[in-house]
Amino acid sequence: MKVYESTDVRNVALAGHGHSGKTTLAAGMLYAAGATNRLTRVDEGNTITDFDDEEINRKLTISTSIAAIEWNKKKINVLDTPGFNLFMYDTKSSMAAADSALIVVDGVSGVEVMTEKVWEFAEGFNLPRVFYINKLDRERSDFQRTAENISEVFGRYAIPVQLPIGAERDFSGIVDLITMKAHVPGKDFASFTVAEIPAALQAEADERRAALVEAAAESDDELLGKYLEAGCAISARTWPWSSCRCSARTPPSTPP
Repeated sequence: MKVYESTDVRNVALAGHGHSGKTTLAAGMLYAAGATNRLTRVDEGNTITDFDDEEINRKLTISTSIAAIEWNKKKINVLDTPGFNLFMYDTKSSMAAADSALIVVDGVSGVEVMTEKVWEFAEGFNLPRVFYINKLDRERSDFQRTAENISEVFGRYAIPVQLPIGAERDFSGIVDLITMKAHVPGKDFASFTVAEIPAALQAEADERRAALVEAAAESDDELLGKYLEAGCAISARTWPWSSCRCSARTPPSTPP
């Protein structure tokens, strides 16, 4: 068994309303990391984290399960937590052991009651948290509507760092607003190809990137000063990503 330093171990809680897709997401993470050799499914009753007979029959998580993956030489303990009110005590106690929370939101239903509850848990434990909008390939899913719903409920700093390529059955990848590249999955869903942003999404990506940079600058007085003083050109030594592309109309200067 491989031994990891404590600094190389991360505990990430997957939390959210019931049936938002946490267990399916955990299965995808395990498959993409090579921890399993096939993509398991809740409907088939063969997922790693929902292994109890009652969970398999009900197709829902009753108690938290832990699955480990290795990514970039770090060990990530994925905590697949329950999403229904009856089992929320287990979710809360599990989040006490987490380093961060990945809050899963259904791209069709949007923010639900337990979405707000697990947010409260994460706030109580002062956990860094990220929203994951799931099921974007489903009929009636809507990234824009769900993202706006999240911002309305949790504040304007809940801001997208990725954009979907396509919608519903045409959903085919994402645009990363940090690297400003498109990521298109392969046939096995465990690998992806990095490509240029589709022309139809470039303007929206530039606009979203500008909003993301501004929100990041506002989080720190020193960064905000640099942002206001230098505009778009911010040193790679002080900025969390290598370059800034604030607007298609105002090309970035070369970082000092």
